[in-house]
Amino acid sequence: MSTHVENPAMNTKPLEVNLCTFGMAAEDKQLAEIAGQVEAANAGDIYLFPEYAAYTAEGSDIAYDALCRWAREKRITLITTLNRAAADLPHADASERANTLFVFSRDGTVHAPQAKVTPQSFEMNWVDEKSPVINVKPYAYLNRVVLRHEGQACSALFLICSDLYLLKLFPPEALKADVLFCPANFGNGAEGVAGRLIETCVERGVFGQAFYANCYQKPKGDHLPLTVAVTQSYRQVEGAVVKMGAADLVRQVDASHHLYHDDSHTNFLSMLELTRQGGFTVPHSRSVESGLSVHSGIYDRVIEI
Repeated sequence: MSTHVENPAMNTKPLEVNLCTFGMAAEDKQLAEIAGQVEAANAGDIYLFPEYAAYTAEGSDIAYDALCRWAREKRITLITTLNRAAADLPHADASERANTLFVFSRDGTVHAPQAKVTPQSFEMNWVDEKSPVINVKPYAYLNRVVLRHEGQACSALFLICSDLYLLKLFPPEALKADVLFCPANFGNGAEGVAGRLIETCVERGVFGQAFYANCYQKPKGDHLPLTVAVTQSYRQVEGAVVKMGAADLVRQVDASHHLYHDDSHTNFLSMLELTRQGGFTVPHSRSVESGLSVHSGIYDRVIEI
């Protein structure tokens, strides 16, 4: 049964989340690395992985079944994204695949409270024959979620990688939540800028806690790695209040990202010319300049984690 919850004021003790990463690689290798980390889990643990535990449609279906099984058998909660449709993703077409955020709960339930609003251009439209076929549809909502852990509720937002861009679309008071989760795959050079943006939002009272995980790559020879590992948590000073104005937040986001024309970058490697300048990337088609409209939503099931 669905339980509709508005946005209650919540006094919560901090969440403890295991922050994990995995190497950006073929999907079977990524899943094997995740399996190795899950093997050491204890009942009740919460794990956040980077986005795209699997990125193709076929690989995501395989990963979905494995993550369901591991969460149920180990009685743990696993959080990541997959290239997959979800019947309970609010306001979404259940037949269309998106970069969907899944919470595989320790009670065996699977939730899909959010999907990515700002997929990269080559994730929406496959144009490079040497790259994997992703072809996800962009999402248009930022959903407020209620999590319950050990009988205690907390409010949460999930911003998937470059969806940190959405912070400029809402006033800080509307974004305020107990917890932010950011599963990411930022290109080399963008991971630090994204972390500082998250940290600033926590320090200045927008989020009580934040959890951030970015994947890594082991390149061959002297090549620059496409991604750099991050597993970072942030916690607000007790008693902090929102001290960030809307205009200030917009400036912070604008200083942290690069816009690009969709047809100018055809694969992940090509993004490094932007991310190495210090900033995450957003395709022009998913920008305010192109008329991006993102609605505030609510996921109406309480998620037991």
